[in-house]
Amino acid sequence: MTTTPETVAPATHAGDRVHAARSRNGRLEFLDALRGVAALVVAVQHLAEHVWPEVVVFSHTWWRPGEFGVLVFFLCSGFIIPASMERRGDLAEFWIGRVFRLFPLYLAVLLVAVAAFATPWATPGAGYRPVTDTLLNTTMLQVFTTRPLVIGASWTLGYEMVFYLLMTVLFMLGWHRRSAGIATGLVVTALVAGGALVPFFLVQTQIQSWPAVVLGLLAIAAVVVVPRLAGRERLVALVLAAAVLLLVLNRPHDLWFALLLLASMFVGTALYRYDVGQLDGRGAAGVFGLAVVGIVVVQFCYHVGAPEATTGATPQWWTEAGTFVSAYLVFGALFLLRGRAYPRVLVYLGTISYSVYLVHALVLLLPRPALPPVAAFATMLALTLAASVLTYHWVEKPGQLLGRQVTGRYRARRAAAAPPAGGPQPAAERDERVATPA
Repeated sequence: MTTTPETVAPATHAGDRVHAARSRNGRLEFLDALRGVAALVVAVQHLAEHVWPEVVVFSHTWWRPGEFGVLVFFLCSGFIIPASMERRGDLAEFWIGRVFRLFPLYLAVLLVAVAAFATPWATPGAGYRPVTDTLLNTTMLQVFTTRPLVIGASWTLGYEMVFYLLMTVLFMLGWHRRSAGIATGLVVTALVAGGALVPFFLVQTQIQSWPAVVLGLLAIAAVVVVPRLAGRERLVALVLAAAVLLLVLNRPHDLWFALLLLASMFVGTALYRYDVGQLDGRGAAGVFGLAVVGIVVVQFCYHVGAPEATTGATPQWWTEAGTFVSAYLVFGALFLLRGRAYPRVLVYLGTISYSVYLVHALVLLLPRPALPPVAAFATMLALTLAASVLTYHWVEKPGQLLGRQVTGRYRARRAAAAPPAGGPQPAAERDERVATPA
């Protein structure tokens, strides 16, 4: 998926327009601080629920820490993914980097979780089929099916993958910089049509209209793609657009919720556009403010709380709205302070945040320590953090290094195959491509 000159964004230098975001070892500190907070909050909620049932009641009644962390992650992804995609200028390089960034650790955790099902203290979801469901869970897209999730927290990775696919199509069409309009459109669509198309729309046997809906959406995708692309790129874009549409149609959540999740990622992208000078301050503030107001209105209009199975606690619309808005406010605050230095421990926690997010799910499969509640919680959290340090250095980093090596070989083959065009590539352009992290 090599891009054409028309689809390659100009070289971006995050922060030049306002003030440079502080970085350390090639990573933006404010994003790592946000990721560190997000991962810790998710792990704390899930581990605490394992010890204190009243935490479940709190999270369903007042504020949802785990959901807060997920939304912060989504805003961070929205900010950094277009930067990665545009600096590379090549979609194949982007996907090589993503695969080697995400899958080595994910597959390792998945393998350990499946092995744990052979022990007396871990059980899979109801109706779990060891071979087919395990293979399905290797895709990260299992949340868009009715089959059990091996790793409960992996549902967010499915939405991340949809965002990557959607950004890929937009990049191919040259629409990847229309972040403000896309974010606004998703929020407005959530408000206007948020109650339509029930969860798992494609497998609801009582629905007779889904073929027409699917064919209509695919036709729209074809009308958008066909005039703008040709040859292999047209086929790839059509396949990816169809995949995005089918996955969103068969999501496990209400349509308004899924649209707000995607909108949140594009709000993060809009802030990135402001950071690199492609969107003015009024436009960025308008998108951010509209999203916050839209979230509250959408939650008020559509949210219907379902009682939690164990405690019976039922989240209200203000619980969800407050959780969403608090994530936006925290992200917005650290974005405004992106030039500041953050504590090393918090930045490092952000560096290992992906490990924390997945590894704590393995700790939940272990039997609860026979200790007083506080000591049991502290032990599980310490085990999560210690194991995450190990998995980051032994699994994540080697995977990223291998990804860089594969990217380097791909780039070398592409350069060797490309005919000379007007002399050697300018040094500045070469450096921009090589300096991009996997």
